[in-house]
Amino acid sequence: MKLLLPLALALCLAVGACGQREHNMAPPASANAASEDADFAMRLVLIEGHLQAGRELIEAGQTQNSLPHFGHPVRELYSDMIPIIVHRNGQQFDRDLIALEGLAARENNSETFRTAFDAALAKVHAARDLIPAEKWASDEFVLALVADTANVASQEYRNALVGGRIDSLIEYHDARAFIFRLSDILAAHQGTDPRLAQASALVAELRAFVEPLNPPNPPRASDVQFEEKAAALRALVGATSAQ
Repeated sequence: MKLLLPLALALCLAVGACGQREHNMAPPASANAASEDADFAMRLVLIEGHLQAGRELIEAGQTQNSLPHFGHPVRELYSDMIPIIVHRNGQQFDRDLIALEGLAARENNSETFRTAFDAALAKVHAARDLIPAEKWASDEFVLALVADTANVASQEYRNALVGGRIDSLIEYHDARAFIFRLSDILAAHQGTDPRLAQASALVAELRAFVEPLNPPNPPRASDVQFEEKAAALRALVGATSAQ
């Protein structure tokens, strides 16, 4: 996944490895709490998606394909999360993800790996509590989160294709996992905004595009078809709710 790498690259290069330094950063300078919450929530969803992809792949016996989904989220996504976790007195989990990558490489789908995976995922889930509960309960917040994440998934899907065929399984699995995660989020959200049903229908269509873990080639949808659905989700955020 290359999309968020520029956000993390400078810091990661400065410390050598994001997971091997002390977390003593000052709080972020931005005072825009709403934007900060939205960005942090999306990064959590992307990390959860990566972990979901890695777990599913390793359970399918595809250990080598699974490995990028454990350590890479730290290198791509985590650096901008560190000051927020510090400022909000949360628990860091970057070292857990890096250790998980090593365990997967050495032990495959062993009991040790599964135990470590569950512990790491629990820490990621706990970080959701660093965002106010009323945000997670907000239909508008969830709709925006879905649209933003689908936009990332669309870019990943486009990057996975060359000449209309799957060229990068890593990026296909990224897109797939992010859409699966959105499907779970919408199913769990108890909202009343009619746009949620529209969002669920669009995500279901996107999910159908990437349902196979081992995709056909050519895939079920072109990058243009995928982006059309992602754009429709973005349009919902700006639309007026017709209660």
